[in-house]
Amino acid sequence: MAIYIINNNLIEEHAPFFSPKSRSYRYGDGFFESCKLSDSRILQLPLHADRIRKSALLLKLNLPNWWDEISWETSVLKACKDAKITSARIRLTIFRDSDGLYTPTDSNVCLVTEINEETGIGPYQWNETGLNIGTYKELVKNSNYTSTLKTCSALIYTLAGIYAKEHGLDDVVIFNEYGRPCESVSSNIFVVKGEFLLTPPISEYCIDGVMRKVIMQLADAYGYSLQERPISEIDLSASEEIFTTSATRGISWVADYQGKKLKNTVSRVLFEQLVKSI
Repeated sequence: MAIYIINNNLIEEHAPFFSPKSRSYRYGDGFFESCKLSDSRILQLPLHADRIRKSALLLKLNLPNWWDEISWETSVLKACKDAKITSARIRLTIFRDSDGLYTPTDSNVCLVTEINEETGIGPYQWNETGLNIGTYKELVKNSNYTSTLKTCSALIYTLAGIYAKEHGLDDVVIFNEYGRPCESVSSNIFVVKGEFLLTPPISEYCIDGVMRKVIMQLADAYGYSLQERPISEIDLSASEEIFTTSATRGISWVADYQGKKLKNTVSRVLFEQLVKSI
């Protein structure tokens, strides 16, 4: 079941609301935020709200005066309560809603909230079998500040996802222009190597992920030696563990990287601490 809220208006799932003049459709002129609803609340809402405001500022989008995270959460929770939904994946898309070609006439926005009901026990589910991942090198990620945002232009992720599917993989590692691993198709990446927990810094142009921040805080709180530094393919190949993080799935451990079997000791502990912290 899906629910849609356009600005402040709840609409029917199959009601037409898309315009071919949409700048999101024409130019990818906007961004989106993916969140998790569990037990009738949006998890990590303050972190999501901070990233929404930062993304809007960097993309020169004018958020309406009536929008704030509290009123937005209230509208989402009301729609979910009416539909008897307690767990869901939420996507908020914000795009420039104006005329013009490449140059817009103004920077006012349209906000589209999509709520997709999910089933399962607890806020996140542990992926028992682990992921089988490889590498994707047909395209590299651009090195500019928009690369850290979840913009509506997502071709590299789409093509990387197609590559993974064609090669029987669950996910692939994406590289930046420096030839270094920076993230996967829809997640940030962490590596356990010796006594260290490694993750690429934002300066490597990975997505500035909400769950990435949460896991870094948990790792620090529980005494792991976290290093936020560039990683290499050698780091991946020499790792004891690899796991990915996202706001909607939490932590997903990698069982197989390029044919190498991996463990899940650290990732399992961090997953359990994540669930306890909610």
